[in-house]
Amino acid sequence: MQAKIEKFIVIHSRQVAQEIIDAGQALIKMEPSRHRRGKLVFIFERSHLIDEILTRSSRRPQPQHLSEIKSAY
Repeated sequence: MQAKIEKFIVIHSRQVAQEIIDAGQALIKMEPSRHRRGKLVFIFERSHLIDEILTRSSRRPQPQHLSEIKSAY
């Protein structure tokens, strides 16, 4: 069985999201966090660029299935 590759990635850190945007990746959507009141999450389309930035920043996104992001698409 192959692992399912998610089309979108949810970033919880504003600093990492800004780094991704500065590198040229388009932000798909920004919405309130469902797990941390008063915080935002940043939704991007998954790409190699994002994987590189996350590897460099040593921050790992928390796994979140697209079905949990009801308003994303």
